[in-house]
Amino acid sequence: MAALSAAAVGTATGGVIGALVGMGIPEYEAKRYDAKVREGSILISVHTESSKQRDAAKEIFRANNADDISTGSEASAT
Repeated sequence: MAALSAAAVGTATGGVIGALVGMGIPEYEAKRYDAKVREGSILISVHTESSKQRDAAKEIFRANNADDISTGSEASAT
């Protein structure tokens, strides 16, 4: 739900870049993704609870010829 809320806020204030930055993606990376979307690519984000789930998602993307697959981690609140 938090990611969806951040995406909604970001979309209202600055499109894809704002949504991604709102979810914690560095601005330089968000701009790169935005350029790819404008060129017709599709951006898919997957939240996983474990490294096993992350690896499974990456394998699904690879098996379906996805490119530019990257992973990141959320900052944890202390």
